[in-house]
Amino acid sequence: MPEGQTYRTVTADELATVWPRATLVDVRSREEHATAHVPGSLNIPLNELPSRLADLPGGTLYLMCGSGKRSSQAARILTDRGYQTVNVAGGITEWYRAGHPVTYQPTPENPSRQQPGHAPAGLRSLLHKLFHRKTA
Repeated sequence: MPEGQTYRTVTADELATVWPRATLVDVRSREEHATAHVPGSLNIPLNELPSRLADLPGGTLYLMCGSGKRSSQAARILTDRGYQTVNVAGGITEWYRAGHPVTYQPTPENPSRQQPGHAPAGLRSLLHKLFHRKTA
């Protein structure tokens, strides 16, 4: 193990042998976690980790992100504070590629065709009529 590194790293398949019994902490942003996550994972974004230590359960913590970079940073932060941590190499990307379960945010059945920053079609029509009226 490199000097200063006191955490283990496992593959997605190795995590699968202990999941869902293992405590899995997803250190991606709230938006990333809401979009797709491993069922049962606890979301504590990396930038919030130092201030949310009280939210962490006891025991070994498996850490996941998108690719393994942020989770390895989280592992260093937590091992320096006395936690037992395991980094998941490849993150949720490798978890998904290996065929393990992922929960996705539901997509609306009839997504709006409205473009961001544009008025809805009905409002555009009304505005067009108001601004293009002929004056007598």
